[in-house]
Amino acid sequence: MERAYRRKKGIVVLKLRGVDDINEAELLRDLYLEVNEDTLEPTGEWEFYVYQLLGLKVVDTEGREIGQVVDMHEWGPYWTFEVETPEGKTVYVPFVEEYVKGVDLKEGTLTVNLPEGYTEQF
Repeated sequence: MERAYRRKKGIVVLKLRGVDDINEAELLRDLYLEVNEDTLEPTGEWEFYVYQLLGLKVVDTEGREIGQVVDMHEWGPYWTFEVETPEGKTVYVPFVEEYVKGVDLKEGTLTVNLPEGYTEQF
């Protein structure tokens, strides 16, 4: 199967069959595209697809539950994951080595080490 995509400035640009001009393509902006998981390119170490992180339980390094990943945002130079706490608060955590200490997709957990009081500021 021929791949009709290219990478440009950190995003993937697709060519969809039947969409032949920019005006038609603009109508599809911000829509979701679903693909079969077995067609995805393998990820490297510490690389994940967003869908793999959504729904993970977020715990601290002591095993205490902080919440659940409900969304991911590409803000600035890194991704930020949005966590909903059991109390219904929303906490935003940069997906950087300083805070993220482990991701276990089989166990469904994302382990973080947050500064004291971090979750109380939201």
